Amino acid sequence: MLTAQESFWKTDFGNSYTERNNPNWKKRVPFFLDMLHLAKSPRSILEVGCNKGVNLKCIRAIDPMIAAWGCDVNQQALQQASDAGLSVAECSVFDLKKEWKHGGFDLTMTVGMLIHIGPKDLERAMRSIIGASKRYVLAVEYADETEVEVNYRGHSERLWRRPFGKLYEALGLKMVAQGEAPGDAFDRCAFWLMERK
Repeated sequence: MLTAQESFWKTDFGNSYTERNNPNWKKRVPFFLDMLHLAKSPRSILEVGCNKGVNLKCIRAIDPMIAAWGCDVNQQALQQASDAGLSVAECSVFDLKKEWKHGGFDLTMTVGMLIHIGPKDLERAMRSIIGASKRYVLAVEYADETEVEVNYRGHSERLWRRPFGKLYEALGLKMVAQGEAPGDAFDRCAFWLMERK
């Protein structure tokens, strides 16, 4: 059963986002080089909420031998990712593939995905992301000191800024690095690289 937020992203609104979501992925490569170094050169990565695979392209460009997977709920985005030769699957953060659920990846990550998870579902989503990781979790998201709802293109209950590093720490993870993601590559996002204890 999809949440209201997930159902929203499966509609034409999600399709429109996919069409306008065209960042220059090459500008993100230096950031991901740094993250992969800090995460001890992971050999397997899962991006939850990958859309059409912009970040997966970065990882493939850095090291094509990394087993990089993405998942999303929007079929149009996944088709574009698949057409680009990326490894993707249609599934929800709340219902990851069985083989992914129990530490299937060295690093799991989200980029602008957790901000769209409703408050009552957030902890469950974050625990699912942690569960798929053997060691590291990376979040690149809009930040705030407390949870703040933001009107998103005329819609309520669709976007929240949050202190995701503190929230992951409350779930037992250890902070490895945090800071501002490069402004020319990401839209005013912060990042938190966390490690399982």
